[in-house]
Amino acid sequence: MRAVLAVLSVAFLGLGGTQQIKCGDLIQGVKADKPAYSLGEKIAFQFAVRNDSNQAITYKFSSSKQFDLWVTRGGEETYRLSKNKVYLQMMTNVTLRPGETKTYCAEWDQKDNSRKQVGPGAYTTYAQLTPTGNKPPPTSTRVQVGARGATLIPITVKEALSNFTALAGKRVLIPAVYKGSSPDPKDPNTKDGPPVTRSDWAIRDATGCMYVVGMVNLDPTKDTGIRITVVGKLEKTEKGQVYMILESATVEKKTSAIRTF
Repeated sequence: MRAVLAVLSVAFLGLGGTQQIKCGDLIQGVKADKPAYSLGEKIAFQFAVRNDSNQAITYKFSSSKQFDLWVTRGGEETYRLSKNKVYLQMMTNVTLRPGETKTYCAEWDQKDNSRKQVGPGAYTTYAQLTPTGNKPPPTSTRVQVGARGATLIPITVKEALSNFTALAGKRVLIPAVYKGSSPDPKDPNTKDGPPVTRSDWAIRDATGCMYVVGMVNLDPTKDTGIRITVVGKLEKTEKGQVYMILESATVEKKTSAIRTF
């Protein structure tokens, strides 16, 4: 992974899925150029900071390192831009005029800190200015690794139900909790039971419950409550029950897939 340490002036980009942080008079955000990537594909990031005040803001740095960027999965650090990098030991500074935005650019080649290819799944990327003195808090965004270049749409269960017509036939991703053979009996979308076979299993997120059709290496009773991210296409029964035809499932500390990306 390499980073362009020169600072570029661009209009501030506030994209969906990007956590924008306001710290005093500074607004910042980090984004990837798309939400999902194939394994091994370079991921391009932009980290933007904007002066939202009517006075200039100056940040001073003790070296050529003016920001850092790191990638995590499941709360554990996978990659850090500054790890094992050598920076010029020289004083630098950045001054933002009122309303001015500066953007740092970086790429991640999907290798971890030991230079091994990471596995498929959802990753959180953080970026932060590194001035001397008080640092602004980090800002973050999420990307999916292990998806083909075709569209992969992160959604909730509620969005799957309410936007079924628009999403039918498209590959979607839902982060959820594995419910196995114990869906919410009061949920209107699962109250009628499995839509296709008795081995269909359920997931739940904060917005609702849904059945999934496809094999996964989990026990339907013992493994309930495990966090799981499912990728697949939506279908609907004649009664109007929405469910997913599974393509792959990424589970905490284990991965099961019908098809390898």
